[in-house]
Amino acid sequence: MSALAGLRADRERRLAATVAAVGLGLALATVHWSGLLLAGALIALPQRSLRRGVAAGVAMGGLVVAAFLAQLALAGTVGPTLAMGQPSWLALGIGLLLPAFGSLARGVV
Repeated sequence: MSALAGLRADRERRLAATVAAVGLGLALATVHWSGLLLAGALIALPQRSLRRGVAAGVAMGGLVVAAFLAQLALAGTVGPTLAMGQPSWLALGIGLLLPAFGSLARGVV
């Protein structure tokens, strides 16, 4: 049995690995945009199936977008940022879709 198979079989270890992946993924996403891909891959690897892994990647993208909007709200710049139009929608789309794309690594491993 591989280490990932053992992790996927044990519910408590899988949950702990998922929580750690969320924390590490958010930290990586604040440093560079490629951290979003890594965040999706990290959160999908401990999941039991590809479908659950991709769902976790989409959820991670939603969390990243929510954190981005919260950061804008704290600065008081949500309105002006969303008023920019396409650049702001592009940033929101990238934040939502890159973790989901990175979670497809679950299908390889």
